[in-house]
Amino acid sequence: MAHMLFFFATSNPKNNTEMKNAIVLSPQVINRLKNMSIEEQRVLLDTLISDEVLCVDRSTKLTAVQELVYMIFHDNVMRDSRRYAPPQPCCMVS
Repeated sequence: MAHMLFFFATSNPKNNTEMKNAIVLSPQVINRLKNMSIEEQRVLLDTLISDEVLCVDRSTKLTAVQELVYMIFHDNVMRDSRRYAPPQPCCMVS
């Protein structure tokens, strides 16, 4: 199964939209989400979008258990995102 890439655009101060980073939801992460309730999925994805895409304060507070689950979820998503990110240009030293 191919990896699913979700690209999010963020706004800069001039109200122009620019692509910054890709957020990768691998099949493993998606399968874990599917095994959760709709409410748990919503909380995790809302928090991820608030933290990583919009860079705004979270709209809801997480319980201690939700925070732990989110930390693991976030770590998996960010690790997959780094793994599948295009290589950065290398610095050339003269």
